[in-house]
Amino acid sequence: QTASKVVSRRRVAEMLTPTITSRSADTVAEDIDKYEKYHTTHGGDVESRKKQYADMVNKYYDLATSFYEYGWGTSFHFAHRLKHESHTESIRRHEHYLALRLGLKPGDKCLDIGCGIGGPLREIALFSGAHITGLNNNAYQISRALYHNGRTGHSIDQISKFVKGDFMNMPFGDDSFDAVYQIDATCHAPDQVGCYTVGITPVALPRLTSGGSASWTDCSC
Repeated sequence: QTASKVVSRRRVAEMLTPTITSRSADTVAEDIDKYEKYHTTHGGDVESRKKQYADMVNKYYDLATSFYEYGWGTSFHFAHRLKHESHTESIRRHEHYLALRLGLKPGDKCLDIGCGIGGPLREIALFSGAHITGLNNNAYQISRALYHNGRTGHSIDQISKFVKGDFMNMPFGDDSFDAVYQIDATCHAPDQVGCYTVGITPVALPRLTSGGSASWTDCSC
């Protein structure tokens, strides 16, 4: 019995210890060089960044995600803090507020556009009971999202999933969701109008016009 308790504690410790996937120094240096070349200080220009926005954003998040996660946690956004409220509590409250504004409930299908490593997705899914699909064009972030889903438990995989794709070219049919939201994601779009009119709106438009809901927050981009 004592041995089983020790094994159990070890499993809990393994579950609670984040594992940041390592990348070779050469790979990181190569990605930094490629990312820098998109910017004017290193010979880049606006048009090239727009044309190759997906690669540029992927390079950025391949480099930055581990730092974000180490210093920020799993929800890559801000929230105003109330007196005596911790950072984590403020983030959670903000995500609960978003779920309430969207009117999410069990059985609803909701799309998280640019879901990062799934912090808001998991919190909103568990809080509301709705099924949340996370859309992300960065493979590394999706791998981290799946890792954290495994740590979360609570049958989170039954009310969430992740899809690799570009919100400028949605991999979903029209009228696929009851609600949609994005948090600090569409600031990366090469066309700030087109990402909504061509990419985002059609997947939920019929439902949005008949009582569905949408929410956008951009406070860091």
